[in-house]
Amino acid sequence: MECRERVLAALNLEEPDRVPCHTILIDANNVDEILGKPELSDFDLLAQIKKNNPDGWREELSNLVESVETSVFSRCVEAAAEIGLDAMQVGIIPLRFVDVPGDERDLMKDIFGRIWEARDNEGNFNPYYLYGTTDSIEKWKEVKENLEGPALEKYKPFVKKFYRRINKKHKDKIFVLVTNDLAGVFESASQGLGMKFFAKMLHKNPKFIKEVHESIAQFTAELYKSYMEAGAEVFIESGDLAYKTGPMMSPKKFYEVLLPAYKTITDTVHEGGGKIVLHTDGYVTPLLDFVIDCGFDGLQSLEPTANVDLAEVKRKTAGKLCLMGNIDVAHTLVYGSKEEVYNDVKYAIKTAGPGGGFMVSAANMHPAVKVPNLRWMVEATKKFGEYPLNF
Repeated sequence: MECRERVLAALNLEEPDRVPCHTILIDANNVDEILGKPELSDFDLLAQIKKNNPDGWREELSNLVESVETSVFSRCVEAAAEIGLDAMQVGIIPLRFVDVPGDERDLMKDIFGRIWEARDNEGNFNPYYLYGTTDSIEKWKEVKENLEGPALEKYKPFVKKFYRRINKKHKDKIFVLVTNDLAGVFESASQGLGMKFFAKMLHKNPKFIKEVHESIAQFTAELYKSYMEAGAEVFIESGDLAYKTGPMMSPKKFYEVLLPAYKTITDTVHEGGGKIVLHTDGYVTPLLDFVIDCGFDGLQSLEPTANVDLAEVKRKTAGKLCLMGNIDVAHTLVYGSKEEVYNDVKYAIKTAGPGGGFMVSAANMHPAVKVPNLRWMVEATKKFGEYPLNF
């Protein structure tokens, strides 16, 4: 099977020729290790523009973000293909550089009101969330108006061009998925409002929180339509719904304020003939029914360090969800030996692979993950993942 056929078979809860292998990302420092460093790093470019345009560098650099994003994600996909992954996801990050008086850091703001710091990952921009600014209903109305108008007009044509360019270049080697990482509905709402205001309104005015989720979901759905027009077939909705100890809200609250928004997205993707997966870290086992009822086709992360029991999850979701993940990024893919990586992959396939509907995937990704460990994860998947499984 080719990568696309293999991944779609798993998402259809079938047994492909072997278990597919996926990661949500490869961080830029590891991309540089796999492909070699570019002549000019992100921070080299930043320093150059600051020097040449000290008063207008933020606007100039913001205008370059779209071309930089395309290049960065294209290199990410190329690196993923080089190490043998079956699937990698891409997606725009709607950020612009901004000036915050009294703060000398390199700051960016997204269309949901979040402030990020552009941290240095070995010369590459690494967005780090700092705080939300949409801390009133009046400020939210301004964000909503932008999402329904200017932002939608700007990003709908861009995502078509963005996906077509990357997919055309790499589709013969790897299946290119779409994600809204850093722009997922739940995190964009809670972080954009700021957790303090979000929690206050969740208690006093849950209808408002529901509206915020639904507005962001509608914006997301419109972008997903554009991605599908460009040929995208599989989407990853990004949003951490749980801590390591349990969900961030009660399942009842998730059903009340978030399920309608997620249904907007999943219905849109399904109407276009696509598949959609939810990525969430943390102890998500209490939310399995919620994920299924929202209409997701798969669930990614299954974080072992959050006490997610893969056997229990497989038992509860068999025939309902494609499972993706469970390879640890706290130890195994950072400090682990080849034997440890092989053992973790073998356990995951043995536990969740029977009957199909499973992909080996790193539970998350961060710059400390090691390239050799990623390569071992792919090698082990190919060694142990051929159907019929033989354990």
